Amino acid sequence: MTEKTSDNFRRLSSIVLRFLTLQLDYAKLTATEKLTVLLSTIAFFALVVIIGMISLVFISIGVGHWLAVTIAPHTAYLFVSAFYLLLLIVLIIFRNQIIFNPAARFISRLFLKNPEEDER
Repeated sequence: MTEKTSDNFRRLSSIVLRFLTLQLDYAKLTATEKLTVLLSTIAFFALVVIIGMISLVFISIGVGHWLAVTIAPHTAYLFVSAFYLLLLIVLIIFRNQIIFNPAARFISRLFLKNPEEDER
């Protein structure tokens, strides 16, 4: 009887150990997947920002030259810079709504489970 009990205990402990190993592997795979999504999203947006900034420089130069035909060149470039200064002020005022809240929602959706998903 003792031999059978120790055999059952040994099998149970090996099953529990296998279960814990599988759970650890699952956690590693899940973390790897989520970090991959996060890093690829960061890389994508970094590229979009870099390409957008380069485009914005050329568009600004074009608008400055276009305005310089109708008004004084230094005034035209001051208008373009005033527009970007106004845009910067709006971005600073609404930084929570434009930048921080969407980033926080994305990261929380990525790493935290949605309660509706558990019910399915």
